[in-house]
Amino acid sequence: MIKAIVAALIACNLVVPARADQSGPQSDLPRCPTAPTPPLPDNMVRPKYPKDALRSGRAGKVELRAIVAPNGKLKDAAVISGDPEFSQSSITAIRRWHFRAVSKRGHPVETIYKIQVRFSPLLREANSDVELESPQIEPPRVSEPGMVAPKVLYQPEPEFSEASRKKGEQGNVDIALVAGTDGLPHDLKVTCSSIRDSNQNAIEAVKQWKFAPATKDGKPVPIRIEVEVSFKMYH
Repeated sequence: MIKAIVAALIACNLVVPARADQSGPQSDLPRCPTAPTPPLPDNMVRPKYPKDALRSGRAGKVELRAIVAPNGKLKDAAVISGDPEFSQSSITAIRRWHFRAVSKRGHPVETIYKIQVRFSPLLREANSDVELESPQIEPPRVSEPGMVAPKVLYQPEPEFSEASRKKGEQGNVDIALVAGTDGLPHDLKVTCSSIRDSNQNAIEAVKQWKFAPATKDGKPVPIRIEVEVSFKMYH
């Protein structure tokens, strides 16, 4: 599975009204730093392939949600979707995983992971992908009195460029923009990129974003923000 993830707003500053779109190619862009990833569980036991399914060559996929307490102990694991034949094996294995505590602002917090298990008869085994679902990245904090940051209402996922897909590239694209009083993005400009072949795909997706505008003393104002688009492949 190939997926592009749009991160939360990561910077926010009050600006004058937006200028014209500046989304053209940037040949001298710095590489974006690698986005931090949540700690993977230890002892990630592979789910056992159901014997009948393996004999008949049946593939399967199960999606689960795991809730982990602040001390790193698994509180609950539940199936979101998947054939019951594969679900029980997946749940049994995940209950044996050793999750790690995740901290927010220096304090351990409850964590929710989304887990996808794929059973391949060709490989004769199951493989798992783990994605952090919560805690989410916090929205930007605006220090100016009376300011309320914009809120993203609609953000479609971008697609990998064909060149990036063929190369198997992964990475981030950071885009500076002005969230206007009309709720639309303006003056888009890539500030850094570690997957340059997909820069334009990131721009085209962010152009479609919709915002609840930022406000100053209750009145809508344009504001400059920076967003991160992360391209990651799940094999």
